[in-house]
Amino acid sequence: MKKLLITSCLVFVGMAGPAAAQQASRPILTDNMNSLTMNSRNMNRVPIRVMRDFLKRDQSAKEADWTEVETGFVVKYMDKKNSHCRTVYNQRGVYVYTIKQYGENNLPRDVRDVVKRQYYDYSITLVEEVHQPLKPVAYIVHLEDDHSFKHVQVSDGEMEVTQEYRKTL
Repeated sequence: MKKLLITSCLVFVGMAGPAAAQQASRPILTDNMNSLTMNSRNMNRVPIRVMRDFLKRDQSAKEADWTEVETGFVVKYMDKKNSHCRTVYNQRGVYVYTIKQYGENNLPRDVRDVVKRQYYDYSITLVEEVHQPLKPVAYIVHLEDDHSFKHVQVSDGEMEVTQEYRKTL
């Protein structure tokens, strides 16, 4: 009886999920992925361990779109703050990382203060919040001014420039 109930729930979720996911806009990070979008026929390929862990991590996920890649499974979704999110699991179903993308308005004040204190003339164009097991949360802040682009990583209150590009005129 339990198996029948679980199977019918998974089929329902599998059929309802892709319909909503097709209408959603795709986040930038997933444009170059060679993947297989999960639909009602192959939804069973996502291990139940992975599904349970994902539902425990983000209960407010909307428009979840499961993808199978060579190295495991990726789920793309929107969180309660309408941030584009991507959570990755390896082939054994172990959580690897989560990346959340959003604008300056959702950036924590202390992180924004660290960045703006040094780069006050730059505008923040994108923020990527990276969660990994046993590591502190890292924020990759994308900055732009009239002459250059910078990617700055902030973690544990320390800031480091990871990439820098000059604009050509």
